[in-house]
Amino acid sequence: KYSTTKDDRKASQSESEIVDIVDSDQGQSVGAGDQSSPTESSSLHSDKYLCACAAVKFGIHALEAASKHVMPNGEICQIRVGVHTGDVASGVVGSRMPRYCLFGDTVNTASRMESTSVCGRVQISEDTYVLVAGDVSFSWKERGRVDVKGKDSMK
Repeated sequence: KYSTTKDDRKASQSESEIVDIVDSDQGQSVGAGDQSSPTESSSLHSDKYLCACAAVKFGIHALEAASKHVMPNGEICQIRVGVHTGDVASGVVGSRMPRYCLFGDTVNTASRMESTSVCGRVQISEDTYVLVAGDVSFSWKERGRVDVKGKDSMK
């Protein structure tokens, strides 16, 4: 597992730019898997990289936004952020109050990244680290192995 904070960042991107990336159709081909051609495979890696970077940057901005809020007890709001990269299933659930939901092991692993993280930090899985490690706008510190419910020990 690797983690970063806003203090470790070397570059910045506005929330609207991040939302633009996440809202774009960049991630639509992520489910293509092994069925893609070499050209599509390169595009697929690029899409995964962009989506992973957008998720990490969104988490960093969420940390910054939370740190600007004072809770009723007078303490600064501190949150944890977890990011994992992988396949998900999605769909609208419910008829009276429909909600758009994501399902799958990737969602559960991202949740575990958050719950085992440290307040004020973004913790990412090794799968995500492989995608974003070369991005110089992030500075990472390896936490080592952490016990994760349902996953044993993860790096």
